Amino acid sequence: MARIGILALLIASLLGACSSPSAGATMSPSVGVSASPSAIVSPLPSASAFPSEVAGLPVISVASADELLRSGKLDGQAVAVAGYYNAMALPCPYPGRYIGPLEGWCRLVAFTDTRASAQLCQSSGASGMSCSQPSGTNLAPFFVSETSGDAWSWLTAGATGEPAALVLIGHAGDARQWQCTAATQAECASAFVVDRIAWANGHDLPPAAPPTGDQQSGTPITPRMTLAQVAAAIGLSGDLLTGAAFRAGDIATVDPRWNLAGENVVWLARSLGPAAQAGSAETRSEIVWLVDDATGKIIDSHPLKLASGYQPARLWQMATAHGVDCCAGDVLAFYRVASGDGTVVYEGIVPGGSSGGQGSTTYGGGYGSGPLVLPAGQYSITAWLATNHGGVAGTPREQCSTRVTLRPLDDVALNADFPPDKACTFQPTPSPSPGG
Repeated sequence: MARIGILALLIASLLGACSSPSAGATMSPSVGVSASPSAIVSPLPSASAFPSEVAGLPVISVASADELLRSGKLDGQAVAVAGYYNAMALPCPYPGRYIGPLEGWCRLVAFTDTRASAQLCQSSGASGMSCSQPSGTNLAPFFVSETSGDAWSWLTAGATGEPAALVLIGHAGDARQWQCTAATQAECASAFVVDRIAWANGHDLPPAAPPTGDQQSGTPITPRMTLAQVAAAIGLSGDLLTGAAFRAGDIATVDPRWNLAGENVVWLARSLGPAAQAGSAETRSEIVWLVDDATGKIIDSHPLKLASGYQPARLWQMATAHGVDCCAGDVLAFYRVASGDGTVVYEGIVPGGSSGGQGSTTYGGGYGSGPLVLPAGQYSITAWLATNHGGVAGTPREQCSTRVTLRPLDDVALNADFPPDKACTFQPTPSPSPGG
């Protein structure tokens, strides 16, 4: 019988949405989100409870932010939103397809203008509870790896506890929309992605670097620089929104416009752009910075908002190893991708875990198997197998190579097929492919 490999289970735990609710929980039918935007700016949930300004941004209501989002005015723009937050982990069935990082699959998250509408669960009887989707307008925020602040830490008393009063600084039009499939990209583009929790339950919260880890080995990242030093290196004062340290080879999972390889540590930081370039009175543009942790030098920067002509391709990686029993995790498949000028843009484990059975293992193709998002052009691809012990890869074996030409908006899936003890060849991917 096919079974999901260890890496797939790790990815499921990282997605953070697959723990079961308390015994006896039931779900009521989903309540639709309000879809009637108004031209009038809505009042704050409570004028006396929330600050009127954070980080130089006026604080607006969830309803007003939703209007901006629906009109496209939050694409690449920072906005400060006051509301009531609640979330509950759900039991998640295996979806049978790839799930993009900003898809609203298997989530029960509220960020609304009243505590009552953000209340997700009510006690029901001696040991059970009844849960439902939030009522009214809901931003359903995404807290991502670089978000400053921990929303869960402000929730108390479990699923039936009171929602937390938060002011979130966030944006829409995130570049990770390109790590979703073509079919779900529009949904991912409209996700409200949180840069920073700026205020919580009466407390101002300064920017703080969240803990991060090596996505290949799980080893915690221990940067040399502090977030304050990163801000000083960029020349920021009060405009810093967030910053986090990453392994260079993982930075594309945060901003796919940067394709780096290597084990060195880099910082990704976001700051507010000039007020004169604000898209509206309520918003400010954002700038994304890349800083070398070893030297403190700025590697690159670009606007958070995607350029109108940005049309990359998606490259999906898979491998099938015959004669390898699934899924002990002691043998893994690797890819190296180099651009036409020889620059390595990816080198590492085939993402997405493993599945299979006795005598056959498939790597990638599951719901965690994100694509490489690459500019159009020619690329050299090499695949190999190697032992894996404690996150340390052994000597590459049975490798093979090919070349591909990617055009704008291409969805290309590769499958390196490994016969027992022989060099691999690239074959058509099993149906359906990850991007299908």
